[in-house]
Amino acid sequence: MKLLQNKLFLFFILSSFLFLIPFCIRVFFVDIPEIQIEDNTVKRNNVVTKITEFLDMDDHKSVFLLIFKNNLKGCLVNIFGGIMLGLGTLMNLIYNGFFSADVFKSSFDAGLSLSEILKVTLPHSFELIGFWLSGAIGFYIAWHLLQLMRGKESLPKGFYKTVGTGAALVFVIIFVAAYVEAYISVNQL
Repeated sequence: MKLLQNKLFLFFILSSFLFLIPFCIRVFFVDIPEIQIEDNTVKRNNVVTKITEFLDMDDHKSVFLLIFKNNLKGCLVNIFGGIMLGLGTLMNLIYNGFFSADVFKSSFDAGLSLSEILKVTLPHSFELIGFWLSGAIGFYIAWHLLQLMRGKESLPKGFYKTVGTGAALVFVIIFVAAYVEAYISVNQL
């Protein structure tokens, strides 16, 4: 069981790097201009737009549900990406790292200071732990599927317990983070 946990920890570190590298690339090296079509700016992030609309109506419950569903979907893609031998997990971590940085960079470019951005994002930033853990679970599943393909007889003892416990922990982290974001972080604006 200790070996399984060590492997999961290594996959957690891998997941965090696969998220943070594109995040840093977007923040420091890539500039994406706004697209203008007939005097209307195309919105790059529909979820952020919906959150803003719900906040304008002071509808925190809808903000919570939208954030929770969006983040849970990303985590489920990470976990079930393991069935595709980790390719889905890999692509989702890179994609979300890049586009999370896009929201961060767009806020900065719109005039918010770094301290203002961090004041709003830090209270719920522990959601990244859930996202990276879901990536680790996806890679963990992929690793063991590859081992099965290489001729191992069966999955190791504790495999399902590790995946189930990890997935439950991801759910709790994402749920609590969505609540904090919808009811606490947005009040920092």
